[in-house]
Amino acid sequence: MSAPVSARVAADGDSCQRLPAAKRLKLNLKPNTDLVDLVSWISAITCKQFVVPGTIPPQSKTVTIVSPRPITVGEAYDLFLDALESVGLTAYSSHGVMRVVETAKIASHPIPVVVQDLDDRDDRDDRDAQD
Repeated sequence: MSAPVSARVAADGDSCQRLPAAKRLKLNLKPNTDLVDLVSWISAITCKQFVVPGTIPPQSKTVTIVSPRPITVGEAYDLFLDALESVGLTAYSSHGVMRVVETAKIASHPIPVVVQDLDDRDDRDDRDAQD
């Protein structure tokens, strides 16, 4: 008898399940979900890595998310960001990892800013128009 798939996946250290963008899933979070459970849920369906600092007590931040219909992974991620915002938190990407921080302290974090060179964009737009 083989082990259940979820046990095998967890044993391999990869508990995420990348879903197609159009795939809809039923939201099944319990009321007053704490921060760690919320982050674990979104990490499992997006396959993104998250860091939650120990300075944010996980039980101090709880949310209840209700969705009457199945949602896409993109919609779930938007709900996740909205839920973080509702408790004074946000997430940003740093070196391939999503970091959860208190919104009030975001200015003290090194958030990269990407600026596209306008000359490069104009050249590419011209090439695209010629094709």
